[in-house]
Amino acid sequence: MCSFVRINITCLLMYCLAHAHAAGATGTRLMQDSTKPVKAPPVTRKADTLIMERENIYPYSSLQQLIKGNAAGVYVQEPSGEPGSNMSMFLRGTAIPIISSRDIYEAQPTVILDGIPMIMDHPFAFDIQLYDYNRIGPATNILSSIDPDNIASIEVIKDFGRAAMYGPRAANGGVILLTTKAPVTGKRRISFNTYFGMVQRPSTFTTNAKFENDFRQPFYDKYANTDQLQNYPLYLRDSTNDAYYGPSNWSDLYFKNRMVYGVNASLSSGTERANFMFAVGNRKTNNPADGARLDRYNAMFEINMVPIRGFTVSAMINGTRLERTRNTFLRDRFAEMQYMPDLSNPLPPNKDYYARFRNEYTKSFDENKLNEVNGYFKMNIRFSDKFQFNSAFGFDYNEGLRDLFYPSTLLETVNYVSNYFGYNQRVFFDNTVTFRHQWNKVHDLTIEAGEVFQSDYNRYNYAYAYKGPNDLIRVNLLNTEDGDNKFRTKSFRHELTYMFLDQHRHRLLSFYGRGAYKYKDLLDFSVLLRADGSSSAQPDNWWMFAPTFAGGLNAKQLWLADHAGISSLRLHASWGRVGRLLPDDRFGEGPQYTSDLSFSNNPVRFSYNGFPGMSRAYSSGYIGYGIKWPYTDQLEVGLDAGFIQNRLNLSLAFYDRVDKNMLLGIPFSAEYGYNIQYKNGMKVRNRGVDLSAQMSMLPDDYKVRWVAGVNANYNRNTLLALPDGLQELVVANGTKLLKVGHSIDQYWLLQNDGIYNRDGDVPVEPGSQKQLNYKGIPMIAGDPKWKDQNGDYVIDDNDKRLTGHALPVFSGGFNSDVSYRGFTLGFAFYYTLGRKIMNHEMANRMDFVNREGKIDMSAVKEITFWTKAGNYDQYPVYNPWSTVIPYRTDQDLFLENGSFLKLRTLSLQYDMTQAKWWKKNGALHRLTIYGTGSNLFTITPYTGGDPELVDYNGFDNGYGLPIPKTYTIGLKMEL
Repeated sequence: MCSFVRINITCLLMYCLAHAHAAGATGTRLMQDSTKPVKAPPVTRKADTLIMERENIYPYSSLQQLIKGNAAGVYVQEPSGEPGSNMSMFLRGTAIPIISSRDIYEAQPTVILDGIPMIMDHPFAFDIQLYDYNRIGPATNILSSIDPDNIASIEVIKDFGRAAMYGPRAANGGVILLTTKAPVTGKRRISFNTYFGMVQRPSTFTTNAKFENDFRQPFYDKYANTDQLQNYPLYLRDSTNDAYYGPSNWSDLYFKNRMVYGVNASLSSGTERANFMFAVGNRKTNNPADGARLDRYNAMFEINMVPIRGFTVSAMINGTRLERTRNTFLRDRFAEMQYMPDLSNPLPPNKDYYARFRNEYTKSFDENKLNEVNGYFKMNIRFSDKFQFNSAFGFDYNEGLRDLFYPSTLLETVNYVSNYFGYNQRVFFDNTVTFRHQWNKVHDLTIEAGEVFQSDYNRYNYAYAYKGPNDLIRVNLLNTEDGDNKFRTKSFRHELTYMFLDQHRHRLLSFYGRGAYKYKDLLDFSVLLRADGSSSAQPDNWWMFAPTFAGGLNAKQLWLADHAGISSLRLHASWGRVGRLLPDDRFGEGPQYTSDLSFSNNPVRFSYNGFPGMSRAYSSGYIGYGIKWPYTDQLEVGLDAGFIQNRLNLSLAFYDRVDKNMLLGIPFSAEYGYNIQYKNGMKVRNRGVDLSAQMSMLPDDYKVRWVAGVNANYNRNTLLALPDGLQELVVANGTKLLKVGHSIDQYWLLQNDGIYNRDGDVPVEPGSQKQLNYKGIPMIAGDPKWKDQNGDYVIDDNDKRLTGHALPVFSGGFNSDVSYRGFTLGFAFYYTLGRKIMNHEMANRMDFVNREGKIDMSAVKEITFWTKAGNYDQYPVYNPWSTVIPYRTDQDLFLENGSFLKLRTLSLQYDMTQAKWWKKNGALHRLTIYGTGSNLFTITPYTGGDPELVDYNGFDNGYGLPIPKTYTIGLKMEL
């Protein structure tokens, strides 16, 4: 177990907190005073701010799960319930068209932990992958390293009036600020939080060969000829074969109720001159499917010192160890090995036969580990009541390791071994000088000037090999050094050993000045001028200048002071510009060579039989000169209001964000050999509304306290321009269309109107008597009736239409907490509306002819193939042997309404120290017992599985492990 140490030396004296640095990197925090009596925490909270006292009782495994449904404008996409797997967040939509998995990495907001901008994995590892199902290596969600027990609050900042202080790190809609718990002063404080419980196995409709045969038989009866009947799959032919026609009880081995637990303990003490906090924790998260689990180990240490008056030093260091047990999908194994076996016969659904496979699988090993360490050292020097200087040095480092071995018994006598080691490191320096002056408590002027330097380095080493001497040599020896044979291995043949390494460097230097003025409590405005220089930019465009303006007006004091019903009303507006960093250091180099020989069906090979070679970057795209900084402009107008003595608090914001000059790969002249050329010129608008409201439903003098909250976001994106004045562009290997005036997250599909039951039903052009055809293939009876949009009697890409949205148009959540005499009953719902899902799993089931027995990923059948996927009766019985591929996914036949309402959490807590019978004493400040339930039910019109489990392009491919129902009981106490 790797220790997780975290030191956070935060300033003690309240005078040092006057005007903390707005960027958060050098600010200080108040410490709790343990000499004061502890009261039950309030349920109310600021808009878009999570108070962790309410949330840390739930067994979440990642930051994304914590935020989901709790902040307006934040949409969390959870493609799998597998603990530790990657998931994504979008703030107010996305301006980046999600064409491939690597685009997800570039669209994520920055997470800032106590002023440390956390560094994530870089997507450059996808350059050497044939399939982008998972990034090579452990593919572990780095944000799973955050222990919610050590976090005091989470704030989502989307207004550029504040977010622009973070420069390019705020380009994806804003930033997410995490604030750790502050140490206490006075008496020592010991806190303890623990829970244990279980995840419940889902109910499944398992099938066997008889069910599959009954499903396919109508197609064979109606359309099959003699040759097609003779090619009937072998595993479905023999009804006496118990392996396939016997009991379908594989789920007894695949799904199990499993235990979850978590524990965190902390010790805090000190004085106003020096104090500390130390915490340790362990959390185990399981999934009921496939034995997937995540173990997290962490420790934390914070210390604060004020050696002399006006001088405060702060330091922080923290670390986490994540150990992940992954799924056993055949698809992921074949994609990793880049080797396809005979796929004629799938895994049998019978438990006894499936157990034999699992027994062979236990001879393999798949170790996935992630270590995370970050920290800072800060100084605050207060020269006078007006001048202060803040300086901070910080770092963030994470490393991922994966050691993998598959025995020869799993793959046609070929064993396989691979090793991955990659790391991401970031260091930064932040220095700020602040001047603040007040005149007669009427005028308040603050002037800041600062600089930030940030250096990032990403690197990985990856190697794999086939056909070791036997299955007993499983230790990875691929990077063995042996004199002149460095990087040669003794255990695996040289010609069957493949090694890759890559690195990415980036440096960002920023200078900024900020002026803020406040007149009484009536009017305030600020101006931020910022210049950012990036090493990924080209030499003639290194620098980006970005201004921001913000202002606010206290309408309550100015116009409505005598209105009793309105407690507060503040209007605010801002306009800001933020530069967007180029995603790769290659863009700063211009035209270049690369080690891309592209043979052996692999994207990247740097040698041929040991001889190194270089080529132009033909497959990765041409990068020319003249590439400029992309940037984001955002206008926001909003209000914050309180009504009925602030029992109802409302926050409303209208925003218009336009990303300009963005890079996009567009088709290049074929004679040059490049697939695409990167050019500036794409422009995308995200426009919408954020709403947050919270209300105390009962008067304050009632013994029962009931607080309810709701948040909602409406967002629509529009493509305003493409490079070179293009009006539309086909991307993603011909499956996606970007068209000016339309959304970038729409599906590009044929419109399905039924089936041609007879040849005579197929339309014929009156003049030429040309029969309707699909790209030259005549349509016949049994084919789909696709709408001929342009009336040319040819069904092709010109008849596809943009429809639906992969991202929700509306999303949000609502919650409620009812408290009475120490009891608190709480629940939270999460919802999305206006979102479509492509039921790709059902399309694959219906298209069984084209996915049977091929040496191709589309033919892979997991053990979960033996499950009823949806409503088979709602689809027409097409001729599956038709060359038009009637059950293709680029049609709206499989496009469904993906809206849902989900009860995410339900909890009951009892604070025993609030009970009348509890004997008060000075030792025990709080003792709370609680029980929780998570993911209890979902209401949705979607006919497939869980509507949350979709991939980045809105496809439900059936590969997401379930998000389980979880039940826990726990205990929290403070001494």
